[in-house]
Amino acid sequence: MPIEPENPTRRRSARRAALGVLIKAFPARTGLLAAYALLIGALPAAFSVLVGRLIDLLPEAVGAGLDSTAGRAIVFTLMMIGVVLVAQEVIRVLRGLLETDLYRRHDEYLLARVMSTTLSVPGLDLFEDPELAGRTNRAIRIAQYGPGELISGLSTKWANQAQGLAATAVVAYVWPVAALLLLPVWILIGRHLRTDFYRANPFWAEPLRRAAYLKRLGLMPEWAKELRIFGLTGWLVDRFSKEWRQVMTELWRTRRVGYRTTGLLLAVALVGNVAVIVYAARSALRGDLGVGDLTVLIQGMFGMAFLAAQDGDVWIENGAIPVPDVLEHERLAAQRVPTTSSTARSASGLPAQEIRFENVRFAYPGRDRSVFDGLDLTIEAGRSLAIVGLNGAGKTTLIKLLTGLTLPQSGRISVDGVSLADLDQTSWRQQVGAIFQDFVHYQLPARDNIAFGAVESLRAPEVDERVLAAARRAGADTVLDRLPDGLDTVLSRRHTGGVDLSGGQWQRIALARALAAVGAGARVLVLDEPTAHLDVRAEADLYDRFIDLTHGLTSIVISHRFSTVRRADRIVVLDGGRIAEDGTHEELVAAGGQYATLFRTQASRYHPEAEPVGGTDG
Repeated sequence: MPIEPENPTRRRSARRAALGVLIKAFPARTGLLAAYALLIGALPAAFSVLVGRLIDLLPEAVGAGLDSTAGRAIVFTLMMIGVVLVAQEVIRVLRGLLETDLYRRHDEYLLARVMSTTLSVPGLDLFEDPELAGRTNRAIRIAQYGPGELISGLSTKWANQAQGLAATAVVAYVWPVAALLLLPVWILIGRHLRTDFYRANPFWAEPLRRAAYLKRLGLMPEWAKELRIFGLTGWLVDRFSKEWRQVMTELWRTRRVGYRTTGLLLAVALVGNVAVIVYAARSALRGDLGVGDLTVLIQGMFGMAFLAAQDGDVWIENGAIPVPDVLEHERLAAQRVPTTSSTARSASGLPAQEIRFENVRFAYPGRDRSVFDGLDLTIEAGRSLAIVGLNGAGKTTLIKLLTGLTLPQSGRISVDGVSLADLDQTSWRQQVGAIFQDFVHYQLPARDNIAFGAVESLRAPEVDERVLAAARRAGADTVLDRLPDGLDTVLSRRHTGGVDLSGGQWQRIALARALAAVGAGARVLVLDEPTAHLDVRAEADLYDRFIDLTHGLTSIVISHRFSTVRRADRIVVLDGGRIAEDGTHEELVAAGGQYATLFRTQASRYHPEAEPVGGTDG
């Protein structure tokens, strides 16, 4: 696939946007950085002028001595040269300190904006809507390119431009014709080099993205075991090399287009500089141009080359290109943040009666098929409900709708007769404790991993007591007892003194997190595949605890394991976007429908003599 061609308009727009964000966020520091860059560029020109004056004064001072006017002028000039040299070093150090400080501040500022924007949307639209998900990914990708590189690039670029312009002013002061001759040449070379460099932009090339993904596969520990087990290491290296060669081949092929023009412009610059130097030397020999002026002129001509320097452009590009995506991400996210209503009702104490789905229709963005189409379901408060269905039936989607993470396209979801949309969402989610099938392994202390179920408890003095109580209910206390530093142990081997857990131990911790929410007042407990990672004994232990865990709560259990499901007060079967079956375990088995078929099929794995409903073809 060819590398994407340069888009000058996009690049210029990105740079303007990035600079605007930088100035608005850090106006004083940006101004000071520009001032330092200007001084760094101007001081070499001042040095060349002082050296030229020193050369002009030397002959007279040698004859008249240091006490003469020329001698005193030489002393003053030498002092000024010393001041310039010291000033250069001081400003260079100050610029480096400011550049590093602003780099880190800008990095943190932009990444914090992306994080704040992403987390400001209460639902999952930014991740499930294809268009929004694409823009979210591009905004998040800013972390890969380092937005702070904009600072390094601007600092270098500004200093080079300032030095080139100051050198041009010096040349114009000595011989205006030389400045008029060389200035347009260096400007043209600079513009051509910039165009040639960005003729192909490798940062956004599809082959490079594939190569970057392959590199991550090879270097990250998540995939280390499988790559070695399946013998994929050699294939991965070969595939990465192939993608990388494709990037470089296409890149050089694209850039080769401008080589002749580059060579011609450099030849013109060489001829122009040689012509100026020859003419200036002849003028000096005739006495029309002083030796000091000749020295200043030649130094200035060398300095003018900085007008064409491209140093810093790559850094600017890295820092600037993602900024428009960040701004667009913020704009789109703002449209998805609901306006806070002063009339929103608190969900504290709910549900006391029921949660009701009425004629609910829902389809994921970009998909034609509806997950639910006219779903009617009543969940009685204080009772346990199990949800059963084949993969893709919408079990987890139902939980997203119940928690307000996703909104239905039509229909109504109510809690004790109050529309879920009219409830304060933060208050409602505090009423829900959940363990999802893809629960998070937080690489943080064990205390945080459990207390996050009721994050406000982290500030409570009795946080450890609450955490331990939740762990005991979930059967995770034995996991905590084995940790070297107890609740302070970081659950990751990537940290000093940290440990990792088995899948079953992590599931215990996740269950404890959900129960911490219950301990803080949550009245709805959601268990999405709560035994998926447990061994046989741990699973049996959880079954024994099930009644206790769900007692008095409105609990919703999703599981493929019928030994868990059968303990629920009520079971519903999702199929075709609606409730296909509804009843207790005994009632559904007796009915001989889909539930009975699934139950007996699973039971036959453990009891071969138990034939599935409908015979061996059922």
